[in-house]
Amino acid sequence: MDLIARAEAEVVNRHAFFVEWFTGRASEAELDTSLRAFAPDMVMIEPDASTIGQAEICAMIRAARGKRPHDFSIRVDLVSARMVAEDTVIVIYDEHQVIDGEKSARRSSAVFSADADAPEGVVWRQLQETWIPGA
Repeated sequence: MDLIARAEAEVVNRHAFFVEWFTGRASEAELDTSLRAFAPDMVMIEPDASTIGQAEICAMIRAARGKRPHDFSIRVDLVSARMVAEDTVIVIYDEHQVIDGEKSARRSSAVFSADADAPEGVVWRQLQETWIPGA
């Protein structure tokens, strides 16, 4: 599987895990595997422009177990992907969430690099999320 396909699979599969974790259905072992997808130097720029690092991201995910109702959902629509270096890919995707009937959406730009120890063979290096108004 090429690097772009692995990065796209990572986006889709990580969000599928988030649904299972946030609704309390995923196990601690699944969490430990999932967190290997985030590089130690990863940064996330949230829709409000605040920036958090990998330790904060992992702590936020860990604390969110079971915090969403069982009908919580995330749909990921892959928009585009491209190689930017021999071992680096950018994936742009839209993330649609439904929480208690309330819909939200954001467009995200994620940078991945190859890492054979990560669940899909790539790690998140940077993520920037932007709200999609009126979604």
